[in-house]
Amino acid sequence: MADLHIDFAGIKSKNPFWLASGPPTNTGYQVQRAFDAGWGGAVWKTLGDPVINVTSRFSGLNYGGQRVAGFNNIELITDRPLEVNLREIRETKRAYPDHAIIASLMVEPKQEKWHEIVKRVEDVGVDGLELNFGCPHGMAERRMGSASGQVPDLVEKQTYWTKEAAETPVIVKLTPNITDITATADAAVQGGADAISMINTINSLMGLIWIHGIHSQTLLVKEHMEAILDLR
Repeated sequence: MADLHIDFAGIKSKNPFWLASGPPTNTGYQVQRAFDAGWGGAVWKTLGDPVINVTSRFSGLNYGGQRVAGFNNIELITDRPLEVNLREIRETKRAYPDHAIIASLMVEPKQEKWHEIVKRVEDVGVDGLELNFGCPHGMAERRMGSASGQVPDLVEKQTYWTKEAAETPVIVKLTPNITDITATADAAVQGGADAISMINTINSLMGLIWIHGIHSQTLLVKEHMEAILDLR
């Protein structure tokens, strides 16, 4: 059998197939099942300050006689206590030492906030950090997620703060909801990022009563690829 082990920006994994941060990586049970199925790594669902889920969270778009031609969803960061996630990350890493576990993080743009959460997740054994500057909804009033990811200065500053405290590689996840994604990518590099994650989800507005969420549709692959090409 071929050896698929990789070393990505200093993160070692038994293969290059990783689960992205999201509902499938919300619990230790889910991540462990994924590892048993053959996945080499997982980016744990975004950790941060407690959130309250919103409703309605889903909306379908009918077009040209086709039902659900597009699908809008609102998915916030984990609503489980940080202590529970940290315990499950520690347990999962101990049980699967050859698999990569990356902690996705989203906190307010304050130096002490980043230092605190970086220390807590690294203490339980994560292999790397992903800074979520791409989430297009939830807590924008606190300049979190894409509210930070659309401001190059905030991207650079928060990446730098993370690197001040981090002992593991730092990946910056960018938002596509910006005029020029190369500006924030360069800011992440200037802040010391070890890698860049392309890209988080695309904003959409649906219905007579506008619902702010993210658009899920296969046609959006084109936009994702164009954003990647912009950085090359």
